[in-house]
Amino acid sequence: MALPCDHAKILQRLPAHNSDVTSCDFAPNFNLVTGSSDKTIKIWKWIPSQGYVQKQFSPLRGHKYGVTCVKVSPQGSMLATASVDGTAVLWNLHSGTKIYTMTQVNGDAIRVCRFTPDSSILATGGDNGAICFWDLIHRSLIKTIFNHEGTMQGLTFTPDSMYAVSGCTLEILNVWSMQDVGDTTKDDLCEPVASQDNSHDLGVTCIDASPVIMHEENNPMIKFYTIATGGNCDKIYIWKIMCCTSPKHAAGKNLVTMEKIQTLRGHNSAVTCLRYNHNGSMLVSSSLDKLVKIWSMDGICISTLSGHTRYINCVSFSRDSNLISSGSTGSNDKSVIVWDLSGRLSCDLELNKNQSLWNNMTQNSQEIHVVRDAETNDNTATLLEKADDIAEAAINSCQFYNDTLLATGSSDKLVRLFKVDPNREEILEEIESSPLDGHSYSVNHVEFSKDGSLLASSSLDGWTLIWNPKTGERVTSLPENSSGVRICKFSPDNTFILTAGDDEKGTIWNLHTKEKVNELEGHLDAITSAAYSPDGRIIATMSNNGDFRLWTEGMNIFVQDVAHDLGVQSCDFSQNLEPIPNTTAADVQNYLLATCGNDSMVKLWVISVQINWGSYDYNKIKVKLWRTLQGHGGSVTCVRFSSSSEIVCSTGTDRQARIWSVYSAECLHVLDHDSIATTCSFSSTCSMLAVGCLDKTLWIWKLPPQLVFQTAVVNKLKCKTKEVMEWTLGDLLKWLRDIGLSELTEYISNTTLDGEKLLTLPEDQICSGLNLDAEQTEKLVKEIKWLKQIQFSQPSTWDKTDVPIDFLCPITHEIMREPVIVSDGFTYERRAITEWFMSGKFTSPMTNMVLINTDYKPNIELRNAIYSFLYGDK
Repeated sequence: MALPCDHAKILQRLPAHNSDVTSCDFAPNFNLVTGSSDKTIKIWKWIPSQGYVQKQFSPLRGHKYGVTCVKVSPQGSMLATASVDGTAVLWNLHSGTKIYTMTQVNGDAIRVCRFTPDSSILATGGDNGAICFWDLIHRSLIKTIFNHEGTMQGLTFTPDSMYAVSGCTLEILNVWSMQDVGDTTKDDLCEPVASQDNSHDLGVTCIDASPVIMHEENNPMIKFYTIATGGNCDKIYIWKIMCCTSPKHAAGKNLVTMEKIQTLRGHNSAVTCLRYNHNGSMLVSSSLDKLVKIWSMDGICISTLSGHTRYINCVSFSRDSNLISSGSTGSNDKSVIVWDLSGRLSCDLELNKNQSLWNNMTQNSQEIHVVRDAETNDNTATLLEKADDIAEAAINSCQFYNDTLLATGSSDKLVRLFKVDPNREEILEEIESSPLDGHSYSVNHVEFSKDGSLLASSSLDGWTLIWNPKTGERVTSLPENSSGVRICKFSPDNTFILTAGDDEKGTIWNLHTKEKVNELEGHLDAITSAAYSPDGRIIATMSNNGDFRLWTEGMNIFVQDVAHDLGVQSCDFSQNLEPIPNTTAADVQNYLLATCGNDSMVKLWVISVQINWGSYDYNKIKVKLWRTLQGHGGSVTCVRFSSSSEIVCSTGTDRQARIWSVYSAECLHVLDHDSIATTCSFSSTCSMLAVGCLDKTLWIWKLPPQLVFQTAVVNKLKCKTKEVMEWTLGDLLKWLRDIGLSELTEYISNTTLDGEKLLTLPEDQICSGLNLDAEQTEKLVKEIKWLKQIQFSQPSTWDKTDVPIDFLCPITHEIMREPVIVSDGFTYERRAITEWFMSGKFTSPMTNMVLINTDYKPNIELRNAIYSFLYGDK
């Protein structure tokens, strides 16, 4: 129900800025953000008896010209600001520190910026009509869309983050599929899935999406979104966007239509801003007519607020819909008015019953400095140790296992093993059983098995030896090759080992029987490197001839003829089975392969395999050059992903090791050495990097804390969450494990259940064929009902005074839906804590102490209590 706004009154008038107030937005806990043509952004906090006053770190100054838009992230940890200077800046809203600066294509003015509701993407648009989509987790540009020819001032996302809607001054409205936007594996131009010409006379000025998603009663695959648009005419239009969703794994397409369903009349000049409240029951609008109007869902104007003396540029609801802020322009206004819609509030009251908790989190000045210091710590890599006496010839290969064990192979025929402890004065300590002596010529490569129980070494002598790294004993040896072996690789499940080298072919061996399983033949020159995909389905082999080949079960499925001029030297697969952010397609498996060569380049290739009903179709394999990393001044000798696959390291004959961001393609660090760098390896936590050189030296580098933090946390921050309708059987099984019902997976793993069936079939029909006992059936039925409630229920209208305090997230003070326990022992909403991490913080939101780690796990007991409270147990 909408609030009765008959008693709305001015709660406070803020003389906010020295020039026009261009934008305003509320954050959780009633914090207020305002932006102005005076280039500043001000952050206001509520203090009983004083009302709104500026925070200690306000104003924020990061733009050269006027600020055009401010937007608080959905969970309230980040702030995005846009400017005429062509930049959008991402801020940590809790500390006022700058996180990241984004520059619009061609540097043209930005008029609008919006977060996706899942906080993963920021979209910016402005004078040149282009929309830039920014990946906030990897801090990189995903895609720029050139479609609008007019200035873009309207931009919003549907509440499920599935679609973006944009509007421009040439009266065009476009709807974009975020699945298409996020798919960077395709070269196709991104086209709107729905479009409307002549949407507003004289152009679109503002757009907002209702948080309510409606579903067709008898077909949950059909969804309806509601969009409000304003323009340079005096009317507000309400649009219905219909989406008929077909599961991606069923090779379906989404049909999207858009139609105007309502016209709101009341303003007598251009509408400048529109905002829905948190549950979609009200819409507020501002206009050049100096009025703020509040509309019901039925399109009835339920209140008109008059208080500004000049044009109103912006308007915003507080998160609980009790307050509205509006900002004005003109020589005798430049103010922000805070409106009390209930008519019962005063500046003496406490707006937030948990304000004392929030004060402990953010207002202690000493703690703020601690956080700032942690966030702005020196971002440089430091040399821990340069070991120049561990080998008698060039170090050709090195590999970490975890953070504590390092193996090297060198031209002096020996394999060496070292304990690694960065807290000791001498970082490296050779273990008692080292060196491992078994080869008669140079050791070309060393490799740990995935579980660390075995170590393989390959040599110019044609032998591949398998060692026990704990004892130093030789476990077995593979039959001698007549030519040198350059590479050896364990399969991810430790069943097979691949060897390849100067005889131009690869050989797959059964690790336990030492029997030859397959031979990979086809290269016309020596094989220099090879790698297994993380699931073991694909093998990549590289050649001195400049090509690489992909194989599955001994069959050649793809040839890239000219991968690197003058030969490929090294390769590595990302261990991430979802390596391309912001894509959720279930009918394609993507892999990311890094290669390097004598052309001084590192290249990242996306390998896409079509999946048809669970079967991999290698006849439809596609390979695309996705990123090219340039910066080395000579041949690149080695390339390795970090364990999180967020960064990649390359070494070269220019004596450098370079650390690159996989997703932005930026070179983050350049590490100089005294000789040609031949090999590199990250420790498992990415806290250290080992680099071996031709001059017999081994360098151990300590990587910056921010880099360690980013790689540690990024895999927890899923860029895009699959809709339940698109779940495969594997997604369903993961859901059961996440909610503490792992014991049911064995009954479901051999069925054809998926997300569509879960939502559309009756619960008893789903359970009938699973052979569950009564207790298990009761649990599963309850979880399915809860899942349907979450999917199809409308935004919460709970009065927080009725909600147990333990059910509220300490960060947002909203009811938690996915409570997780963090290493500080406190429970937070998953999206809130991940956004907290995205903002650059690795301190506890409750104590401001640095977290032991960034791990979290579901608080299933609390989740069940919350769901019982919200949805009932039946």
